[in-house]
Amino acid sequence: MFQKITFSLAFLFILNSCAVQQKSLSADDWYAFTKTSTERQQPSEVYEFSDGLIRMYGETNSYLMSKKSYKNFELSLEYRWNIEEKFKTKNKKNSGVMYNIPADYPDKIWPKGIQFQIKENTTGDFIFLDQVTAKVNGKLIEAGASVTSAKFIENEKPYGEWNSIVIKSFNGKITQYLNGKLVNECTEATATEGKISLNYESSPIDFRNIVIKNISEE
Repeated sequence: MFQKITFSLAFLFILNSCAVQQKSLSADDWYAFTKTSTERQQPSEVYEFSDGLIRMYGETNSYLMSKKSYKNFELSLEYRWNIEEKFKTKNKKNSGVMYNIPADYPDKIWPKGIQFQIKENTTGDFIFLDQVTAKVNGKLIEAGASVTSAKFIENEKPYGEWNSIVIKSFNGKITQYLNGKLVNECTEATATEGKISLNYESSPIDFRNIVIKNISEE
């Protein structure tokens, strides 16, 4: 009996550990910030949350920012360009997922950190913002306000289809995957932990299945 109880407790401990290490992000895990306001807002006041989707649209550049900071993580999510007629716009399709945003950095459009660029013809590029640097292919990226390091390959699906993104960040080594393929990689990044944001840049876009988990190795 004692052995059975011990085993049960150990099993519950493992389950609890897994629950802590992986989390699906919901509306309660974010706050919204827009270019036209200096105050943080409730996500549902700025974006549409329905049927497991986050629908971002409107006239003002903005973002969803995670309330928590993360280090050594794997972030996975899906996105698609919203091409419904009622959301139709002439703007070039442009968005992004930012990460390793310093927890004490003030809200602004756009904050310090690293971005997985989501944009026509350049999805998968690194964008290093506000003096963040890293090495790509062994070469140090020059520090600047906004510096791009191009993706290795093109792998975005046609507009309206769901695309999957995976970002792994571990002690300065970062890999970016698009639809199962490695599209960018860097080492010695100077931004190694922080908050996460989903950017809205005047191009209607949907997100879903946003999951973050701790990792202990590259």
